[in-house]
Amino acid sequence: MLVAAASFAISAQAQTTLPLFAADSLRPALDEVAAAYTAARVEVRYGNSAELRDRIAAGERPALFAAANVDYPHSLTLQGLGGPVKRFARDGNAELGLVLIDGSSEEAWYFAQFILSPEGQAIFAKHGFSRGGSALTASK
Repeated sequence: MLVAAASFAISAQAQTTLPLFAADSLRPALDEVAAAYTAARVEVRYGNSAELRDRIAAGERPALFAAANVDYPHSLTLQGLGGPVKRFARDGNAELGLVLIDGSSEEAWYFAQFILSPEGQAIFAKHGFSRGGSALTASK
């Protein structure tokens, strides 16, 4: 009975859908990161960072927002619409920002941690991005 309950809980968790707004330039890397994350289904909607930020400011509520810079996510934080901005990757000199949108589920936080993890960072590196300042490093 306990095994069946645990199996059901895992099955229900795996069916959670996390909506993510992300910059078009992140498509190949985020598609791979989303596919590698097995705890939930990540549904990514891509677009221009400024336009996605404006949609969030106007009332749309993805769980997370990944932008091609830190300014757009930071503006949402200043408006009280998101948490602290995480610098999850670099593209040349540009720092890319990730923010949890207010009202996000705990699962969204876990996915953000996966992006910042060594596994998530390895996927970004494979696509030409370097490690972000907020990225987690493996403990020694």
